[in-house]
Amino acid sequence: MAAPSFAHDIRPLFTDEDVQHMKFRFDLSSYQDVKNNSADILNRVSRPAGSPGIMPPPPRKPWSPAQVQLFKDWINGGFQP
Repeated sequence: MAAPSFAHDIRPLFTDEDVQHMKFRFDLSSYQDVKNNSADILNRVSRPAGSPGIMPPPPRKPWSPAQVQLFKDWINGGFQP
């Protein structure tokens, strides 16, 4: 099985609302920005529901364990574009 890619697997995890909400800090639609901030993003999407600083913020539904794992697999797979 091929490692997940940003274009096919990771970018679709971020809604247009997510991208707009985070523009003040970095661009979630940008491969380089997501790669450069992957540790912070992983930390935030891995937090339990209701935790401060969780991504996406309430009232949006937190990422599922499968989505978090996909993001981890992308990181561990070498950040495929």
